Amino acid sequence: MAQLKGKRFLALSVESAGSSFGVPWWLNVVNTHAELSILDCGDSPTTARQALDLGVGGVICRVNAAQLRTLQSYDRYRGRLLTLRPPSSRSDNLREDPHDSL
Repeated sequence: MAQLKGKRFLALSVESAGSSFGVPWWLNVVNTHAELSILDCGDSPTTARQALDLGVGGVICRVNAAQLRTLQSYDRYRGRLLTLRPPSSRSDNLREDPHDSL
C-alpha cells in the first residue's frame, strides 16, 4: 500500500473481517490509509460505528432497516455505509441479497 501512495486504490477487507478480527486489526493492516479502505463489519453496527469513528473510509454492515436509519442519522456516517459488497469485488464474491450465501 505504501508503494501505491498517490495512486488511486481502495483496500477492501474480506467478508465480516471487522467482526472476526476487529477494527484495531484492520487499522494495523491499512496503516495510515484507513480513509482509503472499506471494512466489512458483517452484521455488527457497533463494529461499523467504531470503524467509522476511527477513520475507516467506509464500512459494509448488514443490518436491518431501523439500524441502518439510525446509523445514517449521523451526518459523519452518511455516504460511508454500505449494506452489500461493492461491485468492484470479484463476481464470485458479490451478494445480490444480504441473506445470500457465498
